[in-house]
Amino acid sequence: MKRRTLLQAGIQVGLGAILFPRSAIGAYPSGAFLAKELPEALREAFGSADIGESDRIEIEAPHIARDPGMVPVRVRSGFDNTESIAIVVAGNESPFTAHFRLYEAQEFVSTRVRMSATGDLVVIVKADGVLHANRRPVRVGRNSCGI
Repeated sequence: MKRRTLLQAGIQVGLGAILFPRSAIGAYPSGAFLAKELPEALREAFGSADIGESDRIEIEAPHIARDPGMVPVRVRSGFDNTESIAIVVAGNESPFTAHFRLYEAQEFVSTRVRMSATGDLVVIVKADGVLHANRRPVRVGRNSCGI
């Protein structure tokens, strides 16, 4: 690829993102990340706060988070047609922490989240237009000693 062609393509993408930011980032649920209460965040992200509990969502996270700034989380959805996975940390000031839109046959996400205090890690899966949730309690260790 020629340098000039690459430069022109980069400028076009940059201008498109500046002129049409909503289409560049998609339907980013910014109101959900700013919400202070969980029901409000769910309405902003999904349009509804009606969630059914399900054990078909597997959550891998430590029982005791030694570093509350980087808690590893792995989520696997047991539902066909999983549309999105959201991670909510109940003890945080802004509980809505992560939102992943999945395509095709994806059913798995892995990330790290920040936890302010001991509490529940809630995972919400949207599959076939229905919201399902599962939770896992995580204790936050003090001074990286796990106590």
